[in-house]
Amino acid sequence: MHWLDAELNVIRSSCDSAVAQAMAAHPIYALQIVGDWIITRDKIGNISRWDADSLRLLDRLDAKATADRSLLMEGEQPSLTMLRGIGVWQGKIYVDNGYYQLVILDLETFTVERIVLWPHGYDMLEWFCTDAPGVQAVADRNGRVQIGDLEALSFPTVVKIDSSNVHRLVYDRRHNRYWATLDGGLDQNLLIANGVLTMSLNGTVQDRMLYARNDVEALAFSPDFDKAYVGGFDGELMIFDNAEPTLKLFDRIGGFSHQLIDITVDPAGLVYVLTQDGDITVCTAEGKFVRRLGFERQCVWEIQPLPGEDNALIASTDDGSCVVRLAETVPGHPALIPGEHYTSGLGFTRRLVVADDGWAGVFWPRTVRRSSGDGSTLWEHELPGIVHTLAISPDHDRVLVASNAGAFEFDARTGEQLAVLDHLPTSAWVCGYLPDGRRLVGARNGRMVAFHTDGTESWTVDLEHYPKRLFVEEDLVRVTGGVGVKEYRIDADKEERQFVELLDNTAENAVLIDGTLCVVTYGFQLAAYDYGTGQILALNEDLPDFAKGIAALRGSNGQPYIVVGGRGGYLRLFRLDRGDTDRILTPLRDLWLPGVTSRYPSLPETESASQ
Repeated sequence: MHWLDAELNVIRSSCDSAVAQAMAAHPIYALQIVGDWIITRDKIGNISRWDADSLRLLDRLDAKATADRSLLMEGEQPSLTMLRGIGVWQGKIYVDNGYYQLVILDLETFTVERIVLWPHGYDMLEWFCTDAPGVQAVADRNGRVQIGDLEALSFPTVVKIDSSNVHRLVYDRRHNRYWATLDGGLDQNLLIANGVLTMSLNGTVQDRMLYARNDVEALAFSPDFDKAYVGGFDGELMIFDNAEPTLKLFDRIGGFSHQLIDITVDPAGLVYVLTQDGDITVCTAEGKFVRRLGFERQCVWEIQPLPGEDNALIASTDDGSCVVRLAETVPGHPALIPGEHYTSGLGFTRRLVVADDGWAGVFWPRTVRRSSGDGSTLWEHELPGIVHTLAISPDHDRVLVASNAGAFEFDARTGEQLAVLDHLPTSAWVCGYLPDGRRLVGARNGRMVAFHTDGTESWTVDLEHYPKRLFVEEDLVRVTGGVGVKEYRIDADKEERQFVELLDNTAENAVLIDGTLCVVTYGFQLAAYDYGTGQILALNEDLPDFAKGIAALRGSNGQPYIVVGGRGGYLRLFRLDRGDTDRILTPLRDLWLPGVTSRYPSLPETESASQ
């Protein structure tokens, strides 16, 4: 944690007292400032109290011990969970532990008073709202808002408002109501459109505005409640005019370096926007950029084999791309050696695919670029929607890009636009080419469609959740996403395999080597499955940060290695050994790519679309 002044200079950090923080090294996901203290919950459910002024750690409750063991299964361990909810009410703290049990603590002494199950069953509590007069409300990860009495744990009013996370539930003092963010949509809008809604204190939904194609993460009001600020993974700051009860969009502000994950407003009305790369942008009440924090960031978004070289990889990063090579002078003791570094001059490189004569990449928010082997640009286009991923045809003649505006196909050599596949139910999130050249596109709502050259549909599959990555290998299609990893035989109606056991969260990426499928998830997990049976072989839950990229390499004696990369710029090298039943996945070493400081000599003009 860090205290910043109004100019975004760091006053002090929790890591200044290294010894005191040694037991609190897991990422913090929930934070609540209460008088002289800060209460936190980390990724595995450890609950801590810190001095609000010095940021020194004062108390820490270990997740394994802070549980009612009579309610656990034999051998049960804390789960990795990114929950943000901490409730403080009438001198008590309410927070989930790592077992999804509710821990009730005395605020003054930080002693455990009770550990109970949530009254509405197994649940993940995402947000507490105790500002409304006479009632308290809790939002969960299953799209429900529960209204009642927090002290009595009685919630007679339960309203289903979404299919997924309700990240923010905030009391609107001007109109005596709640505002809530929506992540997944409901009914005919499921995984198609979401946004915000307002509801009365008795749970009646009053107004709903569905404008977003992706998760909505944050919501805050101006000091006079005249405006509401909402942000999410579409990368825009939505400014609502709250003078009247009807939802009215005042402006939408673009130009941020990444997806928006949090918002706060100071007493003077300045708006502070946190993006997923760690940057903080300060805006006026109307959304004009004032200043930005020069945060050093880095992420490995994708890792691909480099054509023409054994044991060489190219990684897409926050500033471009980087080549790394496996060196193994002594068998069994490999190292990753960074090589050529190509700076894009664009936003972060979200995805990258390689060709015999270079590569192509998509860059936040809307750019696709084709590069030669020396990193020079062959062609570049800006698309009308946020880009998600891309693929190159088997003959390397075409490039297909998935975006919020549909799927766009280009000639790989000239950059000429060949086709637009925009008659999808929602955003195109993944894409690929089948061996016969058909284009395959997966939409956010889980509908995956193969298209003939004339644009007609030839094969349709319901993935049952949103996709993240798509791989085509011979006559099989493998998709990662909200239901783990699924594999389909081309033109078949039903999946042939599914890998999901013990996965805590969305499966981000996967790689197959020697009959072993390795999967990384949003939950800091690396899992290994037997490809033939689907049985889980190993689970590593101690990655340094979110994992995005994964690749396989072989050592000098044919030993398989797994490389995992993610946020922070790390590349972790694992030995994969099916013969070692005690430790099939063994972490060997980490390489950290240099960070990128997001300093802006002059702030760009803010994008807006007033309505």
